[in-house]
Amino acid sequence: MAYILSMDIGAMNESRTDIERYNQKWREYVQYLESFRDRIPKSALEFATASWHYDTSDHRSLHDSWVESLVISEPSQGDRHEIRSLEVQIRLLGPYHDGNTKLRYQEVLSYSLNTQGESKYAPRPNVGHGDWLCDEVRLSERSHVLHEIEFRHGSRWVIECRDIEWIWEPCAL
Repeated sequence: MAYILSMDIGAMNESRTDIERYNQKWREYVQYLESFRDRIPKSALEFATASWHYDTSDHRSLHDSWVESLVISEPSQGDRHEIRSLEVQIRLLGPYHDGNTKLRYQEVLSYSLNTQGESKYAPRPNVGHGDWLCDEVRLSERSHVLHEIEFRHGSRWVIECRDIEWIWEPCAL
C-alpha cells in the first residue's frame, strides 16, 4: 500500500481538503516508517527519514531532481565469477542544479523500471523522465527494502533490495 504516491492519494490541487488529505496521508506514512524501524537496514532508514528528503527548500531534496544516469550491474565473486548479484545505481541532478544525489541499491531482488507514454502532464520531446515527483520507502512482502518512485512524465520505478546507500555531492564551482 502506498501512502503519499499519486496512486494512493489521487489527483491533488491546492484546495484545503486536498492539503488536509495529503497531511493525513503524510502522518500515516511517518507512522508506517516508525513501525518497521527495527527491521530495515540503518542506511535505508536514514534515507527514508532524512529531514531533507521531502523538504523542497533543501537543496538535497529529491523532488524535482532529474535522472542523469541509471546503471544496472551484476557484481560477481568466486573463482569463475559465478556468484552474482544485482545492483542499481542512480545519479540525480538536484532540484537546484547545484549538486548530485547518488543512490546505490545493494543486492537487488527485483526491479521494475516502467516508462509510459500516458501522463497527467502532456509529454514533450527532449525531457526524459521529467522531474522526480515523489517516492516512498516501504517493506516488501518479503521484508526487504522497497523504493517506489514517480516521475512527472508517467515513469514509475520500483526497486526491491537489501539496502539503499545514498550520498549528496555539491557541484564543484
